[in-house]
Amino acid sequence: MAKHHQTYQSPFAAMLTDQRYPFATKLAMAAGLDPSQVMFAYLQITANVPETLAAVPKQKEIDRRFQAFLTDAAAENRR
Repeated sequence: MAKHHQTYQSPFAAMLTDQRYPFATKLAMAAGLDPSQVMFAYLQITANVPETLAAVPKQKEIDRRFQAFLTDAAAENRR
């Protein structure tokens, strides 16, 4: 039986579209941040992931780091 692999779909794909600001606003509200902080963090994380990674592993690493940022921010703002 053949395995069917679906292409990776980033949960943060909207950050790379013209809908980035409304999406960042939604994420910011959930994490207790300003939308500009969310957008800047995404750019900063993207810039710091090694260019040597292939496209999908690179996107997965960006998503992992960005989710960690959002989780940490939400936890910090609940204190």
